[in-house]
Amino acid sequence: MLTLEQLYAFVATVETGSFSAAARELGKVQSAVSQNIMNLEIDTNAALFDRSGRYPVLTSAGKKLLPQAQAVISQHKRLKQQVNALEAEEDYKLTLAIDEGVPYIEMIEILSQFSQLYPHFQLECLCAASQDVIHLVEQKRAHTGIVFSEINYPDSLTFETLGAVEFELFVSPSHPLAKQSSPHLDILKLHRQLVISSKEARTSWFNTAHSPDIWFADNYYMLLELAKKGLGWAFLPTHLCQEAITNQQLCKLEIEFEQPTWQANVDVIQSKGGIENEFNRQLRVLLRNLLV
Repeated sequence: MLTLEQLYAFVATVETGSFSAAARELGKVQSAVSQNIMNLEIDTNAALFDRSGRYPVLTSAGKKLLPQAQAVISQHKRLKQQVNALEAEEDYKLTLAIDEGVPYIEMIEILSQFSQLYPHFQLECLCAASQDVIHLVEQKRAHTGIVFSEINYPDSLTFETLGAVEFELFVSPSHPLAKQSSPHLDILKLHRQLVISSKEARTSWFNTAHSPDIWFADNYYMLLELAKKGLGWAFLPTHLCQEAITNQQLCKLEIEFEQPTWQANVDVIQSKGGIENEFNRQLRVLLRNLLV
């Protein structure tokens, strides 16, 4: 009868390349690993390894069995984690609130890595402006937030800086500002500004008004589309604008009164009590690679 010990020994041998290495990985003596694999071969009535060389090599039967064995082990690990969660009275749920100006592709990679640590964790993603994300975490509607840095956060939150995202001034090539160099800020005041805003009009240094004529939106994708249409100028994350630049739908605003690029720090925020949770700590460790 097949046992989990046999399957673990089999998969570990394949993944490490030898019986001795598998024994070290499993914390067992080599003879125990060898015996488990021999018993597995007896139970399956098939030779799973060719032992004629220095290292064991999978036979055709072994290659057919391997994906099934790996699936069983993966499910077993998932079951053990669920049992541990029940014993610890913990739910592996993550509600992640993220500013849409933060790169998404890198975030998906982080979540993929996190799912390897916690295969059965449940995920809910909320997208909002940074001020709304802060509110969601403060009210415990979200466990973790990814935001553009604020000078001050609520006392109940803790934060860590992950890196920076590049912003620049953008307009449509058809916009009057695209046809001239702007020697000072007053030039921008003569034209409509497109500004990020929270859903409940919470203030931030991010929605500083320079022009008396302002249109607001609560996400950068809407600002991007407005700018492409020539309806105003806007500070936008550079990575969001690359396709529009390539398609000549947007261009960088030529300015002389400051540096052409602007770096906005990105923070991960959590409640102070939340960082005591190993689940949240592991997520934070992975998030440190988000903008590397």
